[in-house]
Amino acid sequence: MENFINILKKLITADNIALLSVIVTALIFIFSRRAEIKYKQRDDKKAQYIKLISLLQKALKKDENGNPIIDDEIKSLFFDTGASLLMYGSKKIYRLYLLFREFSTSPLIKQCKYYDDKVIIFIISEIFVSMRKEVGLSNFNSIANNDALAFFVNDISCNPSAKTNAIEAKFRIKMIRFELATIDRTQFIWTKKLYFKFIKPIFAVLFIILKHFVIIFWCKIIVKLFSKFTKKNTPTE
Repeated sequence: MENFINILKKLITADNIALLSVIVTALIFIFSRRAEIKYKQRDDKKAQYIKLISLLQKALKKDENGNPIIDDEIKSLFFDTGASLLMYGSKKIYRLYLLFREFSTSPLIKQCKYYDDKVIIFIISEIFVSMRKEVGLSNFNSIANNDALAFFVNDISCNPSAKTNAIEAKFRIKMIRFELATIDRTQFIWTKKLYFKFIKPIFAVLFIILKHFVIIFWCKIIVKLFSKFTKKNTPTE
């Protein structure tokens, strides 16, 4: 015990205390800076998510025949919102936005076994629920998918049939995404990605080295030797 106390006395010096204070100050600065950046990113996300909600509100409007209204303003909003989500949105929100954007137009999605055109509104609810979590609300404040739609869809919050549809839609969304991922695997997308990322660059580098340092080099030497040979064998007047 006395040895331990003696060791502590040796460690507690003015230099060590000064060094410790510098380390603590640096750590406080780093963590406070990280927290500041995190809150700044959260504020940026809020602005972009409000823009996304505005887009969804306009995209869901329909004409007298029940068809969605897609004018130049909506197309411009799709591009602007997509670019904003690409820069500031999370990976999950951006992928849900892409799924929403392509759900009614992609022939590949329409061929999925669990495709149903009514599911698209529950993709929007998935976006709303994910946005709530990302703007700072904890899991204890989470809401169901049908409740996320209740502020603009009538008879969906307390209706047992609507709740069942929301649960089924969530299942269908998962199965559609799983089927799309399976199609990628059957088309060897990951294998091609690995091939073009790691294997093909090796052969490309070797080919470039062979081209510039071997073939072209020897071709230049052969041309010089041939020119010298022709000069020697050219008769002089």
